[in-house]
Amino acid sequence: MLSHLVAKARVQVEQTAQTAAIGLFACVALTVGLVFWTLAGWLFLLTVTTPLNAAVILGAVYTGVGLIGLASVSMRRKKPVPQPAPVTPAPEATFEGLMAAFMSGMNAGARTRS
Repeated sequence: MLSHLVAKARVQVEQTAQTAAIGLFACVALTVGLVFWTLAGWLFLLTVTTPLNAAVILGAVYTGVGLIGLASVSMRRKKPVPQPAPVTPAPEATFEGLMAAFMSGMNAGARTRS
């Protein structure tokens, strides 16, 4: 029984590690791609305008993308936490109820013996 739980935990850890590795590789690839796109945009803007204007344009683009990203993250709805069902209290134990349960048990025991 314990070995099953350990094996299940190992599989889950393995899958989590694979997911993390793929995510890390994707982030590195996106960063490298973004650097090349930025460099290409910089070189293009230098042929069209001055270096100061190129820096302002690229800064505005990155600022705009960052603000849009922050806005989309802040607008995401969080999953509501489900409220647990209210626990109904146990019925009051009375002497009559206790005696009825005791007699019912005695009768059931007597029937099984006969």
